[in-house]
Amino acid sequence: MSELTELHKTVVTTPNDTEIRTERVFDAPPELVFECFTDSDTLAEWLSPDRLEMRIEEYDCRPGGKWKYIHSDPSTGSEYVFFGEFLEIEKPERLVQTFNFVMEPQPPASIDRTDFIPVEGGRTRLVTLTTFEEQQYRDGMLQAGMEKGLNEGYNKLDEVLASRS
Repeated sequence: MSELTELHKTVVTTPNDTEIRTERVFDAPPELVFECFTDSDTLAEWLSPDRLEMRIEEYDCRPGGKWKYIHSDPSTGSEYVFFGEFLEIEKPERLVQTFNFVMEPQPPASIDRTDFIPVEGGRTRLVTLTTFEEQQYRDGMLQAGMEKGLNEGYNKLDEVLASRS
């Protein structure tokens, strides 16, 4: 695996009251990074915080297709259910989907727009803009530890990409 540099750091910003923007560079071309986001078997290898296990219940990767996965904590038996719908798929440039999780009261879904941007050296700049209905939902996501879990997942994605390059 390549040495971690500032390029590989996930940068999380809040461009306005209802959005979270994340950006990270991966040492692989957009086609391969896109595949890691859209192939359910590969997604299950990396998309979870370190302490949780992941299983995919549904993954119909096409516009209008639904997805659902569950993170479980083996130490407590707790489960966290996430679900959504694919809205737009432009291989390998863009993936747009709704994102939600099961909780009471049920919050409205956010919209994730992920762009896979080619950069020098066969790398990919991954930029995700997550838009929420209201600031309280954006702030709740940030307070729930989103950034830590995202970084842990992206570190695993670096390993998956290195093994396939």
